[in-house]
Amino acid sequence: MNSSSTSSTDSRSTGKWTGKWTGKWTGMVPVEDTALAVTDTGGTGIPVVYLNGQFATQGYWRRTIAELGTGFRHITYDERARGKKSLRSADYSFEAAVRDADAILAARGVERAVVVGWSYGAVVAAHWADRNPGRTLGLVLADGAFPYDWIDEAMKQRIRKMFKQMSWFMVPMRITGITPG
Repeated sequence: MNSSSTSSTDSRSTGKWTGKWTGKWTGMVPVEDTALAVTDTGGTGIPVVYLNGQFATQGYWRRTIAELGTGFRHITYDERARGKKSLRSADYSFEAAVRDADAILAARGVERAVVVGWSYGAVVAAHWADRNPGRTLGLVLADGAFPYDWIDEAMKQRIRKMFKQMSWFMVPMRITGITPG
Protein backbone atom coordinates (compact mmCIF):
# COMPACT_ATOMS: atom_id res chain seq x y z
CA MET A 1 0.00 0.00 0.00
CA ASN A 2 1.44 3.40 -0.80
CA SER A 3 1.63 6.34 1.57
CA SER A 4 -0.96 8.50 -0.18
CA SER A 5 -3.81 6.08 -0.63
CA THR A 6 -6.76 8.02 0.71
CA SER A 7 -8.59 11.27 0.36
CA SER A 8 -11.10 12.73 2.73
CA THR A 9 -13.97 15.14 2.88
CA ASP A 10 -16.12 16.28 5.73
CA SER A 11 -19.69 17.24 6.20
CA ARG A 12 -20.08 20.43 8.24
CA SER A 13 -23.80 19.79 8.63
CA THR A 14 -23.26 16.54 10.55
CA GLY A 15 -19.81 17.27 11.94
CA LYS A 16 -18.72 13.79 10.88
CA TRP A 17 -15.73 12.93 8.77
CA THR A 18 -16.32 10.60 5.86
CA GLY A 19 -13.64 9.07 3.71
CA LYS A 20 -12.28 5.90 2.15
CA TRP A 21 -11.20 3.04 4.36
CA THR A 22 -7.48 2.47 4.54
CA GLY A 23 -5.88 -0.44 6.31
CA LYS A 24 -3.14 -0.10 8.89
CA TRP A 25 0.04 1.34 7.40
CA THR A 26 3.51 1.70 8.90
CA GLY A 27 6.39 3.16 6.96
CA MET A 28 8.69 6.05 6.26
CA VAL A 29 7.38 9.35 4.91
CA PRO A 30 9.95 11.52 3.09
CA VAL A 31 9.91 15.10 4.39
CA GLU A 32 12.38 17.66 3.07
CA ASP A 33 15.90 16.29 3.79
CA THR A 34 14.74 13.46 6.06
CA ALA A 35 12.16 10.69 6.45
CA LEU A 36 9.84 10.15 9.41
CA ALA A 37 8.57 6.85 10.80
CA VAL A 38 4.76 6.91 10.65
CA THR A 39 1.97 4.60 11.82
CA ASP A 40 -1.59 5.04 10.54
CA THR A 41 -4.26 2.69 11.93
CA GLY A 42 -6.47 3.38 8.93
CA GLY A 43 -10.20 3.03 9.14
CA THR A 44 -13.13 5.32 8.48
CA GLY A 45 -13.18 7.12 11.83
CA ILE A 46 -12.24 10.73 12.42
CA PRO A 47 -8.49 11.18 11.81
CA VAL A 48 -6.49 12.03 14.93
CA VAL A 49 -2.82 12.98 14.62
CA TYR A 50 -0.64 12.80 17.74
CA LEU A 51 2.35 15.12 18.27
CA ASN A 52 4.94 13.89 20.74
CA GLY A 53 6.83 15.58 23.51
CA GLN A 54 10.25 16.77 22.37
CA PHE A 55 12.27 13.64 23.16
CA ALA A 56 9.41 11.14 23.03
CA THR A 57 8.52 8.69 20.28
CA GLN A 58 5.22 7.60 18.81
CA GLY A 59 5.26 4.60 21.14
CA TYR A 60 4.17 6.86 24.00
CA TRP A 61 0.70 7.06 22.44
CA ARG A 62 -0.02 3.28 22.47
CA ARG A 63 -2.09 3.27 25.66
CA THR A 64 -4.04 6.37 24.64
CA ILE A 65 -4.87 4.84 21.27
CA ALA A 66 -5.85 1.55 22.90
CA GLU A 67 -8.19 3.39 25.28
CA LEU A 68 -9.79 5.41 22.48
CA GLY A 69 -10.30 2.29 20.39
CA THR A 70 -10.95 1.68 16.71
CA GLY A 71 -13.57 4.38 16.26
CA PHE A 72 -10.85 6.84 15.23
CA ARG A 73 -8.13 6.79 12.60
CA HIS A 74 -4.96 7.24 14.69
CA ILE A 75 -1.80 8.68 13.08
CA THR A 76 1.46 8.82 15.02
CA TYR A 77 4.99 9.60 13.94
CA ASP A 78 8.49 10.07 15.28
CA GLU A 79 9.93 13.56 14.96
CA ARG A 80 13.19 14.13 13.14
CA ALA A 81 15.98 11.88 14.50
CA ARG A 82 13.69 10.38 17.15
CA GLY A 83 12.99 6.72 17.67
CA LYS A 84 14.87 3.99 15.88
CA LYS A 85 13.89 4.79 12.30
CA SER A 86 13.33 8.51 11.68
CA LEU A 87 16.34 9.96 9.93
CA ARG A 88 18.59 12.88 10.81
CA SER A 89 18.06 16.32 9.32
CA ALA A 90 19.84 19.62 8.92
CA ASP A 91 16.78 21.43 10.31
CA TYR A 92 15.42 20.77 13.82
CA SER A 93 13.69 24.12 14.12
CA PHE A 94 10.24 24.72 15.50
CA GLU A 95 9.08 25.71 12.02
CA ALA A 96 10.30 22.35 10.69
CA ALA A 97 8.21 20.58 13.34
CA VAL A 98 5.11 22.48 12.21
CA ARG A 99 5.85 21.68 8.54
CA ASP A 100 6.36 18.01 9.46
CA ALA A 101 2.85 17.75 10.92
CA ASP A 102 1.46 19.17 7.70
CA ALA A 103 3.59 16.84 5.57
CA ILE A 104 2.49 13.75 7.51
CA LEU A 105 -1.19 14.62 7.09
CA ALA A 106 -0.68 15.30 3.38
CA ALA A 107 1.23 12.04 2.87
CA ARG A 108 -1.57 10.09 4.54
CA GLY A 109 -4.22 11.89 2.50
CA VAL A 110 -5.87 13.60 5.47
CA GLU A 111 -7.49 16.97 4.79
CA ARG A 112 -8.92 17.59 8.28
CA ALA A 113 -8.03 16.07 11.66
CA VAL A 114 -8.21 16.34 15.39
CA VAL A 115 -4.71 17.34 16.51
CA VAL A 116 -3.46 16.07 19.87
CA GLY A 117 -0.21 17.45 21.27
CA TRP A 118 1.68 16.73 24.45
CA SER A 119 4.45 18.96 25.86
CA TYR A 120 6.49 20.32 22.92
CA GLY A 121 3.95 18.63 20.64
CA ALA A 122 1.19 20.73 22.23
CA VAL A 123 2.97 23.92 21.21
CA VAL A 124 3.50 22.58 17.68
CA ALA A 125 -0.16 21.51 17.55
CA ALA A 126 -1.39 24.92 18.67
CA HIS A 127 0.66 26.68 15.99
CA TRP A 128 -0.36 24.18 13.29
CA ALA A 129 -4.04 24.62 14.19
CA ASP A 130 -3.72 28.41 14.24
CA ARG A 131 -2.28 28.33 10.72
CA ASN A 132 -4.82 25.76 9.50
CA PRO A 133 -8.18 26.55 11.13
CA GLY A 134 -10.17 25.07 8.25
CA ARG A 135 -8.31 21.77 8.56
CA THR A 136 -8.56 21.48 12.35
CA LEU A 137 -11.52 19.40 13.57
CA GLY A 138 -10.41 19.74 17.18
CA LEU A 139 -7.39 20.44 19.31
CA VAL A 140 -6.24 18.67 22.48
CA LEU A 141 -3.23 20.22 24.22
CA ALA A 142 -1.61 18.59 27.25
CA ASP A 143 1.21 20.11 29.32
CA GLY A 144 2.39 22.60 26.72
CA ALA A 145 1.73 26.03 28.16
CA PHE A 146 4.90 27.75 26.98
CA PRO A 147 5.40 29.79 23.82
CA TYR A 148 8.11 28.45 21.54
CA ASP A 149 9.56 31.90 20.90
CA TRP A 150 10.33 32.84 24.54
CA ILE A 151 13.98 31.89 24.13
CA ASP A 152 16.24 34.91 23.65
CA GLU A 153 19.92 34.78 22.68
CA ALA A 154 21.12 34.67 26.31
CA MET A 155 18.84 31.69 27.01
CA LYS A 156 20.11 29.93 23.87
CA GLN A 157 23.69 30.35 25.12
CA ARG A 158 22.78 28.91 28.56
CA ILE A 159 21.09 25.94 26.90
CA ARG A 160 24.11 25.33 24.64
CA LYS A 161 26.44 25.48 27.67
CA MET A 162 24.25 23.04 29.61
CA PHE A 163 24.14 20.56 26.71
CA LYS A 164 27.91 20.85 26.28
CA GLN A 165 28.35 20.02 29.98
CA MET A 166 26.01 17.05 29.52
CA SER A 167 27.76 15.77 26.38
CA TRP A 168 29.10 12.68 28.18
CA PHE A 169 25.51 11.73 29.02
CA MET A 170 24.27 12.24 25.45
CA VAL A 171 26.15 9.21 24.08
CA PRO A 172 23.78 6.61 25.58
CA MET A 173 20.82 8.84 24.71
CA ARG A 174 21.92 8.91 21.04
CA ILE A 175 22.36 5.15 20.98
CA THR A 176 18.82 4.60 22.26
CA GLY A 177 17.34 7.18 19.88
CA ILE A 178 16.17 9.57 22.61
CA THR A 179 18.26 12.45 21.28
CA PRO A 180 19.59 13.25 17.80
CA GLY A 181 23.17 12.25 17.07
